[in-house]
Amino acid sequence: MKRISILNFKGGVGKTSISTNAAHKLALLGYKVLLIDCDIQANASDLIPRQDRKTATLTHVLKGEATFEDAIQKARENLYLIAADMNLDKAANHIVISGIKGYKILRNATKNLTDFDFVIFDHSPFYTAISESALWASDEMIIPTDLEPFSVEGILKTIAKLSETLGDLEHEVTITGIVPTKVDQRYRMSDAYYKSLLETFKERVIHSIRTDATIKKAQSLGQTVFEYDKSSKAAEDFSRLTDLIVAGAKQDKR
Repeated sequence: MKRISILNFKGGVGKTSISTNAAHKLALLGYKVLLIDCDIQANASDLIPRQDRKTATLTHVLKGEATFEDAIQKARENLYLIAADMNLDKAANHIVISGIKGYKILRNATKNLTDFDFVIFDHSPFYTAISESALWASDEMIIPTDLEPFSVEGILKTIAKLSETLGDLEHEVTITGIVPTKVDQRYRMSDAYYKSLLETFKERVIHSIRTDATIKKAQSLGQTVFEYDKSSKAAEDFSRLTDLIVAGAKQDKR
């Protein structure tokens, strides 16, 4: 089983888009996937209509009020979800008060999910105790970034913060790759920022996600791009990214 964090401590860079679409593509390929929404905005949770969601959420799990099994809900064939809610801030406070035991909840719970092939954590742009808990439960991470001024500086700050956190936890999380998002090849500056990423991070920069209205249209309907328009540019891009995730998982098994 692979546990992957999708994170960047900046909003609007495509974390949820990658989390939901990569998770669904993996499910379509036949893998059993658990998507855990770690963001108080709960956008990834929209894969299940609000009125159809279980009462138990990630908040209840982290506060010890429900088990993982209580909160897991089927979202699509092979794709399962633990939803977030507006009380995640209280769960973060509970983790801090609980100390090391609270920080280990996600790590211990996901270790026992032997019937899943992938667990994906969709992170908040804000650094919280939940971020640390999810990182401690992760084997690797994908860092999305938009192509804008200071993108490189933002990623360097994110990696520095992660190195500090993981060092304190004495836990190693591999960076699977940095994913440029909202790439619009019509603009010269996008190309310039992309080259800057390559110069700084080299082979860590992996397949880009191009600008495509399909992404937002699908999200507005609680769908993935594979449901809204499987022939879209976005579907092609997320498929290529997912292929890299699968290839990495197979490589690690050798």
